[in-house]
Amino acid sequence: MSLARLMPNIGGPRQDRRKLLASVVVSVLTYGIAIWGEVLEMETHRRKVAAVHRISALRVASAFRTRSNDAVYVIASMMPIEVIAVERKQLYAARGTNPVEREELRTNVKQRRLELWQQKWSASVEGKWTHRLISKLDSWINCQHGEVNFYLTQMLSNHGCFRAYLYRFKHENIPDCPAGCGAPEDAEHVLFYSARFGQAREELNVRLGGGIEPETIVQFMLEKVENWSAASSFAKDIMTKLREEEQSRRKAREPETIAPRVMQRKLTDFWKH
Repeated sequence: MSLARLMPNIGGPRQDRRKLLASVVVSVLTYGIAIWGEVLEMETHRRKVAAVHRISALRVASAFRTRSNDAVYVIASMMPIEVIAVERKQLYAARGTNPVEREELRTNVKQRRLELWQQKWSASVEGKWTHRLISKLDSWINCQHGEVNFYLTQMLSNHGCFRAYLYRFKHENIPDCPAGCGAPEDAEHVLFYSARFGQAREELNVRLGGGIEPETIVQFMLEKVENWSAASSFAKDIMTKLREEEQSRRKAREPETIAPRVMQRKLTDFWKH
């Protein structure tokens, strides 16, 4: 059974279960990587291994396949495969040291792997919206509360039921907000500025203590579980509304000659993976 069937974007297990299933895949994928990991220095081999690892990250984050590797690894809190290879190689080299030295080295290696990942993330030209929200990896991946899901991931990735996103794939005729403000309907506009969702945004602003914007909302979420839950509910309510609107528009555009079963498949397949 494929990971997509085990962990669909909509429904399926919670993120903690998804991470557990993904950890099995990662364990198999990285078996002996301390020895063979050098092949990842070659682009061809790195892309093949990363493709498998990417699928696991997509399932954990409940993200669309169009999301970049760098961003989906961050959202899923899953370390890139090349960073794992560096870590395992360093730990393997220290296997003959005494227990005290080995434990000290393990601590240092874990710190260096996070620094390496942060360097890669800061230098990445992909996932710029996600980077605005989650610029510092340390606090994000070490947060002990909250989970991402299909709705929250859309907010964090800018890939979802937004007209600007759907327009890229010819699922919408125009990318702009239907309110007539002239702005593209993307995650930033919908979640932080659109008058259509002003009341929901103001309620969230009150619950979080005020001052929410792209650079601060994740900081609020990381402070306490209540903030995370409030932001997650905010994202779910808005993304559910946008999805319902998108489905209504698409049904209205479909020719009546298309068989109902085919129409339903076209309506749902885009959101499954």
